[in-house]
Amino acid sequence: MPLGDKSKSEGIWNNVLEKCEKKLANWKSQYLSLGGRAILINSVLDALPTYMMSVYPMPARRNFLWQGNCDPNKHKFHLVKWNEVLVSKKEGGLGTRNLKIQNHSLLMKWLRRFASQEQSLWKDTIKASYGMETRWISNIATQPYGTGVWRTIRNLWPKLINKCTIKIGDGGKTLFWEEVWVGQASLKASFPDLFSLSLQKVATVKEMRDAQGWNLRFRRLLNDWEVNRMVEFLNILERYKELSNSEDKRLWASDTQGRFSVGTTYRNSQKTHTQSSYWPWKMIWKVKVPFKVACFTWLLAKQVVLTQDNRMKKGLDLCSKCFFVNVRQRQ
Repeated sequence: MPLGDKSKSEGIWNNVLEKCEKKLANWKSQYLSLGGRAILINSVLDALPTYMMSVYPMPARRNFLWQGNCDPNKHKFHLVKWNEVLVSKKEGGLGTRNLKIQNHSLLMKWLRRFASQEQSLWKDTIKASYGMETRWISNIATQPYGTGVWRTIRNLWPKLINKCTIKIGDGGKTLFWEEVWVGQASLKASFPDLFSLSLQKVATVKEMRDAQGWNLRFRRLLNDWEVNRMVEFLNILERYKELSNSEDKRLWASDTQGRFSVGTTYRNSQKTHTQSSYWPWKMIWKVKVPFKVACFTWLLAKQVVLTQDNRMKKGLDLCSKCFFVNVRQRQ
């Protein structure tokens, strides 16, 4: 692990690049077909940098799929948009793993640990350096130095909490008004009129209760038209008549047991690709032919093979006649 380097510096990836180059040398990747390079990307190259991706943001890569390990000065056309390559095969892509989503999923694991672990040296160091925004997470890192890694990780917090639910224990970590712990939205968003009157805007759930029940304090008496809103408000809180002695927990909404995992995070972060449904993409990959043949069929189905007309569309100066039948190329 390259400690001390800038988190966004390309130099921190030199060791990974060396390992990749050794793999490529063994595979003689300059002689591989598109199918061979796709297999190499999915099975080898995506597995190598996983440990690094759990700490540092990773730059995108796409050249290898189309160029292999050839001379970088030799230009080769990228026949399909990279976003289409990344979608699943059944939706018209190659099923190549999206390293950006994978990278974010691995980095979000640190946020999950920060929110759930109480006693750990690394968490205490971050708390002492940046302070705490809530009981779950630190303040955003704004200093101009020494914050690169944590700033990148901390910026993913909104993504994480959008996919989590809160299980109330003693209420000591959850903000009563600001966080989503009852219903589908925060109480601040659901009852902005009552929130504006509250004298306890930054109180936790635990601080809003006493021995008699909910201890709600407002800066003035409620008007007649606000009483009905208050009744609706109390009906929502009715399910939490008593709090337990356990700590509040953030549960992963996509898992039946609420457990966070990089795999479920990756799958749920992928957008469903709205590829045209005219072509049965599954059939291309089900046919028992060599993978390179299936990849070529995939290119044919997308009408991106470098035929004469496609070359002309790309601005290449070519003869417009077919040399074999001596007729003009059909446009």
